Amino acid sequence: MISILFALLQSTAPAAPPPPPPWTAVTRTDATTGATSTSALAYTADRSARLVVRCDRVGEPVVSIQMRTRAGLAASDDHLVSVSVDGAAPIDLPWEFPGAATMNRGTVAVTQLTEAMSKAKSITVTTKDGEQIVSATFVGPGTATGIKDVLAACGYELGVVPQPAKPAAK
Repeated sequence: MISILFALLQSTAPAAPPPPPPWTAVTRTDATTGATSTSALAYTADRSARLVVRCDRVGEPVVSIQMRTRAGLAASDDHLVSVSVDGAAPIDLPWEFPGAATMNRGTVAVTQLTEAMSKAKSITVTTKDGEQIVSATFVGPGTATGIKDVLAACGYELGVVPQPAKPAAK
């Protein structure tokens, strides 16, 4: 009897909402700090990696492009990452490797990459993890909407390198 009751309770529990479609901007607020982050992302077909465009608003707003893999990436010095959009010649830029992921938050690089990625059908990111080549292909957004929303959350505009923030008055 108890097992039937338990089964009934489980079947009536609300299902978790489905994840948003790829490249949909989602904003989260940290309940403890009040800091917000807005991100849009896509997974590889096998969900072994994800590519994220993210705006973090803690003090200075910062937009980064990140690739995270299920296996993780080792912490290392900055090194080249190639981003190829729709099979075109890759954009080779140095990215940070703080551990677990790789990211680029340079304003010029973020501007170049988000502009290239914004209407892509396919995005391939390739780098090295130690001596091993890591390559992942993601569905592109096809439209700039989600990426534009992330950029706007940090005061950036698609295709425009943001001006440095003015230092606080003393």
